Amino acid sequence: MSRPVFRRNLVAVVLGLLLIGLPGPAGADDLAPSELVERMRAAFERVQDYTCRLIERNFRRPDEFSESDYAFKKPHFIKLVGRVGRSKGSVVVLGRDGKTSLRKNGFPIPTFLVREELRDFARSDFGSLIEEIEQMLQAGAEAAVTLRGDAYLLRLAQGNRVRLYVVDAQVNLPIELLETVDGQRVSLTEWRDLRLDVGLTEAAFQP
Repeated sequence: MSRPVFRRNLVAVVLGLLLIGLPGPAGADDLAPSELVERMRAAFERVQDYTCRLIERNFRRPDEFSESDYAFKKPHFIKLVGRVGRSKGSVVVLGRDGKTSLRKNGFPIPTFLVREELRDFARSDFGSLIEEIEQMLQAGAEAAVTLRGDAYLLRLAQGNRVRLYVVDAQVNLPIELLETVDGQRVSLTEWRDLRLDVGLTEAAFQP
């Protein structure tokens, strides 16, 4: 049976912590960054598939707002169906052959026209996101974790760039990612209506 994960409205708290940093010493419920990442990796290893509503905002280019239905199944099947914004009418699939196909309003689009977008799509799953966090930590990013209600806030800073991941404390998977540069918001990604282990079959990942 699938397990729903409900989004928490933490944007205001997230932005404030991005600007001022996380509070002092960790409390009893707080974790070291490495501990939280290990929980995230263990959670992803247990999950066989998931679906969500993927919402992406670019604050520098508001016209790039996108809302899509997103599905993932192990070992590495991905499907995105654009519903609102720049992705509307698009169906992007990463299939068994490891190749990405993209259709827009029913018509195939040559991959060389959107190579960068498709490369990002192929690494858009939670497993790839966790790998990216681990790489940032290994590269010496300043990191801190605090518990806010029913979510952990993981703050990673490299130079003038800060990322704040909102991680659901029950399932240990991200539900929001806010990025700033020089204290200004750059992008916000939300994984809304997250449902784990819904029983997806390979047939669901067709263009």
